[in-house]
Amino acid sequence: MLRNLFNEKKNTFSIFLFHGVIKKNFFNIRNYNQKHILKKDFIKILKYLKQKGTSLSIDEIIHYKKNKVKFPKNSFNITFDDGFENNYSIAAPILNKMKIKTTFYFSTDFVQNNSMSWIDKVEYCLEKTKQKSIFVDEIGELILTNKFYKVKALKKIRKIIKKKINININVFVTKIFKICKVKKIKSLNSNIDKKINWRQIKKLNDNYLFTIGGHSHNHMPLTSFKGKDLDLQINKSINLFKKKLNITLRHYSYPEGQKIDYNEKIIKKLKLKGIKCCPTAIKGYNSQNTDLFNLRRIQIT
Repeated sequence: MLRNLFNEKKNTFSIFLFHGVIKKNFFNIRNYNQKHILKKDFIKILKYLKQKGTSLSIDEIIHYKKNKVKFPKNSFNITFDDGFENNYSIAAPILNKMKIKTTFYFSTDFVQNNSMSWIDKVEYCLEKTKQKSIFVDEIGELILTNKFYKVKALKKIRKIIKKKINININVFVTKIFKICKVKKIKSLNSNIDKKINWRQIKKLNDNYLFTIGGHSHNHMPLTSFKGKDLDLQINKSINLFKKKLNITLRHYSYPEGQKIDYNEKIIKKLKLKGIKCCPTAIKGYNSQNTDLFNLRRIQIT
């Protein structure tokens, strides 16, 4: 895998996407997709990137692009989405020690309330349920007899629901818990659930290697909001950083980050709020010609 991390074409750069880093995985079903990678694997990847490439901050990438400066060979930026506490307690010390420039994009509801994304709640639910099969209107029948089938069910749920921009996700999640006969939860403090707090974000922001960015308030696709609700998602996330830490955000990333999750209207609103750059989660590499609001990333799992 490490051999294929970089695009060998000249004057290109890579942005790598992580979510979390953990010392040990304690779960059977949850984290099946390695959204939170093991610390030893994280170190191995960073050593390879450091040896083969050049670490750039997101602001340096913007400078190189705007001034038509040639990118050093295998230029890269590390990014983290969402706002897990392990970004601070496990990932940041490693990144600091290795002097690797990193951008952290945080969803403010996660920070404020230690809340969970809908899919993390569903993962927890399927981990805990004793039901052998369930039927969900939006999905169909799901077999849950063992780990293989539970993972298969989670993949199917992800694939179908992430395309349904207009679905009431809270109603859907409540339904899943009810059908699975599992008590619904709002937040957890496990190593893959606990979120970062404002004090920890301030410490990250004080480190010259690290850049702080927004990731909406509720961590839902921005295209799922209309009118004032869309403004609220963007404005609240930006205003909370200013209010809590006196940080004026210049960077953002789209929740989910696929083509269905953002559009030109959203880009315009972000620009009006002073955002200079907003990477997607669409897989790919970038060149001098890649638009700063359509940057591609390589997700590491």
